[in-house]
Amino acid sequence: MKSFKKNWWKVILIVFICVILDLILHTLAALISSSNTSIFKPSIFVKHGLLKPSLFIYAMIDFGIMATVFVYIQDKLPNKKWVKGFLYGISFGGLFFVGMFEGILLWNDTLFNSFLMGLVDFIPILLMGTLLGVFTGTNVFKNKRGQNMMSVFVIALCFIIGRYFSYTILHITSAYNIKPLGTFIWTLCQGLWVGIIYFILQSGIKGKSVISQSLFFGVVILGLNWLMYHFFIAIIVEVSVISIFIRVGMDLLFIMLGVFVYKKFLFKR
Repeated sequence: MKSFKKNWWKVILIVFICVILDLILHTLAALISSSNTSIFKPSIFVKHGLLKPSLFIYAMIDFGIMATVFVYIQDKLPNKKWVKGFLYGISFGGLFFVGMFEGILLWNDTLFNSFLMGLVDFIPILLMGTLLGVFTGTNVFKNKRGQNMMSVFVIALCFIIGRYFSYTILHITSAYNIKPLGTFIWTLCQGLWVGIIYFILQSGIKGKSVISQSLFFGVVILGLNWLMYHFFIAIIVEVSVISIFIRVGMDLLFIMLGVFVYKKFLFKR
C-alpha cells in the first residue's frame, strides 16, 4: 500500500469530488424520474430525517472502498496509468449500471428510471477510476497475463447457477416466478458483466494458489463493492440486513467457484 500512503490525500480528494458529483446527478435525476420504492416501508434514516447525511456517508464509504481497491491492485495491472483507471471505472460503473435494472423485476421500476439511475452512478465511478489512474497510478507493461474470454462465460454460468439456487432454494427476493424471462435476461447480463470484470482486472489478483486467487477476486476486488452496492437500498427503505448478506454471499460463493473452475481446469499459461 505504498501508493496509498504516498497519495492518500489525492485519493480522498478524488473520492470527495466524485461523491459530490454522484449526489448532484442523483438529485437532478430525481427531478426527471422517480423510483417505485414507495411500496416499501421507509428506512430508519428516512424516518428520522437523516437521509441526506446518510447517503453522503454511504457514498463516501462506497467510493472510498472502490478507490482503495484500485490503489491496492493497480501496480499489477498492465497498461498506461490512465487506461488502467478508465478500465477500472468502466468495470465497476458497469456493475452498478447493470445491477440497477434488477429494480424493474423487484419493484416494477421503469426501464427509463433504471437506465437513468444506473447512468448517474456510472459517470462518477468512471470519472473516479480515470482520475485515480492519472494521479495515483503507474505505467506497467510487463504484467500481461494470458487473457481468455472463456473466463467470462464460465463465471457467468456459475453466477446464473448460484442465483437460481438462491431464487428457488433460499427464496431470496426475486421475480423468477412471475417474470421468468426478464429474470433470466438480467441474471445472464449481470453474470456476463462480472465475468468481464474478471477478464479486465485478473492481472491485479494477488495470491499464489488458485484458491487464494479466487478468494481475492471474490472478496477483495468484487465482494466489497458488490456488498456496498446492495446496502444502498437499506439507506432508503426498510430491508433485512441478513437477506442482503445471504444474497451477496451466495453470489460471491458461486463467482469464486467460477474463478476456481476456470483457473484450475481451463486456464493456460
